[in-house]
Amino acid sequence: MSLLTEEPLVPTLADIRLPDPPRFVPHGRPRRTGLKDYALAALGSGLNTCLGPREKLAFGILMYHRVCEEPDGHPRPTWNVTPERFEQQLKGLLARGWQAWPLRHVLSCVERDLPIPRKTFVVTFDDGYANNLIHAAPVLAKLHVPATLFLATAYLDSKQPFPSDDWPVTGQPGVPSEAWRPLTTEECRRLTANGLVELGAHTHTHADFRNRPDALIADLAENLAVLRERFGVESPPFAFPYGTKATDFATPELAAAARETGVVACLTTESDLVRPGDSPFDWGRFTAHHFDSAGSLAAKLGGWDNVLRHSAKRAIRRPAPGP
Repeated sequence: MSLLTEEPLVPTLADIRLPDPPRFVPHGRPRRTGLKDYALAALGSGLNTCLGPREKLAFGILMYHRVCEEPDGHPRPTWNVTPERFEQQLKGLLARGWQAWPLRHVLSCVERDLPIPRKTFVVTFDDGYANNLIHAAPVLAKLHVPATLFLATAYLDSKQPFPSDDWPVTGQPGVPSEAWRPLTTEECRRLTANGLVELGAHTHTHADFRNRPDALIADLAENLAVLRERFGVESPPFAFPYGTKATDFATPELAAAARETGVVACLTTESDLVRPGDSPFDWGRFTAHHFDSAGSLAAKLGGWDNVLRHSAKRAIRRPAPGP
């Protein structure tokens, strides 16, 4: 019996569709998922189930974007998890003994040097899609799971797609607007009304700030002003747009610039756990994909997924033995 019986890890062409220049893909270019990924995910899930988390003093942060149905007759939405899969993932993690904490609570414990239970995870969303209210919020409320939504405030109340949205049919006639539309101001208030969801900073325009720390400071200051004036949010956490280190979207220079604006944390899109002593201005997050099961997410949060992938890379690079 497969160790990942909940959902298959079978990609489609929509999973590897690339945007046309000059658009950026939120976390770098999507990587083709194949049998090796399935095998590593299954092995990681099994190890995590049998042995528990590999790293005993760490916690993990999950990252989502869209949570919407897949429209018939159109390519699969990029960076999307369907509502049904979203609920399966969270419900499965909770059933495995994982507990979801608000990001603010985790930050408070780190600041006061208080212990964080090992099987703790945090849920985050980037950009601010209307479907986060329509489809994700009911699941969060049903399961009592808190979350942080990092909001790009320039697109509040817009009837146009996010410029960073790389789904080829976003905004086109016949494509349901809930699959791509940004949140409105009123929807944000509804989303945060029950206290489960908090708003974080994601810059105002979600632009490319590589090697432009001064531009980041100015744009992020505008982002923070909107969060404060419309929603009463003070000193929020911040997530880098795009957020990858190898492509310089998340660098020490940009983190230092962000700190000048008063944000209390900087989150990247690097797939890594948060360990004791890690600076809150350099925390990674794991992307939750539509093909992820609760088991494969538990393997990521448990630390098995990364170690197995690193081991596989080393094995591939190791020269073949001589004759």
